[in-house]
Amino acid sequence: MKVLFIDVDHQYLLGLPPGFEKNGCEVKILKDIVEEELEQLLEEYHPDLVVTAGWTKIHTNSRLKILGEMVEKYHLTHAYWATEDPRWTDEWSLPYIKATKPEYIFTIDRESVAFYNQLGFKAYYLPWACNPEFHRPAKPIEKYKCDIAVVATAGITWSSYRRDSARILLKPLVERGYDVAIWGKRWDTLDPDIVGFSVDSRHLQGNLSYLETNHVYSSAKIILGFQNVITELTSRTYEIMGARGFLLAPATNAVLEKFTPEKHLVVTRSEDETLRLVDYYLNQDEKRQEIALAGQQEVYSYHNTYNDRAAQILEFTGLRQVKPCRKP
Repeated sequence: MKVLFIDVDHQYLLGLPPGFEKNGCEVKILKDIVEEELEQLLEEYHPDLVVTAGWTKIHTNSRLKILGEMVEKYHLTHAYWATEDPRWTDEWSLPYIKATKPEYIFTIDRESVAFYNQLGFKAYYLPWACNPEFHRPAKPIEKYKCDIAVVATAGITWSSYRRDSARILLKPLVERGYDVAIWGKRWDTLDPDIVGFSVDSRHLQGNLSYLETNHVYSSAKIILGFQNVITELTSRTYEIMGARGFLLAPATNAVLEKFTPEKHLVVTRSEDETLRLVDYYLNQDEKRQEIALAGQQEVYSYHNTYNDRAAQILEFTGLRQVKPCRKP
């Protein structure tokens, strides 16, 4: 089975491609969409499946048009993983789908499956996961050591549950002067009128390479895990736990459905509860380590790895048997 995976973001490259390889597939990665390069690769490689995901810097209108034309010209089996649902379905997922003509749509949002089915697509639910070969404990590094860490991009509009997450988790801690270190984009332009609080510049650590995230999760005592919607888990939920980080998350339906509080992670429902939990667990090193280890073991099993996600894609697309390539 030959898989062509097209993306440039490390978050995606370290996810499904290794998962397909674990399922016995040959995988080639293309990090840009240039017509001549893509067509030459298709002529030489003859992939059985083309997989794309998300919305990253290579997804310009012109590049997506090229991809769509190649999918049609070479009769490619194209599976798209819509990782921005449901918040950016109209702005990102639908334009992507219209331009690139995937045969299969996988979405991180269960409720979006019916939406895509109604549009005539073969759609399936495919949540985030972790890669145990990458999302694993790293050596603590001094510059990343802190009591509480946040690795997140500040919201563009803060119109989703992400704003509530920030208010419950982050607001009381920065207002009370806790040792909080924040890595990510746009925090220096945070609008207090929109999100409901401000963040002093001393907390801001700037952008962070995805390849360095495990070092933060392994160096901080507590990691705050924002959630974007109450019904689904973010990618960082799996990644933090995979790295054996001690995760404090809001008590959403998805978190409570998937994990057991005080066993795999810790959850909070209010600002006051956040303060109480942080005060307690900052002084409980052994308890934090115990919970973090159980959380890691949970996401390494029970169908929470990219090996499992790749297997699901192969199953749903019916491509466990290699199909002959049809040239134009």
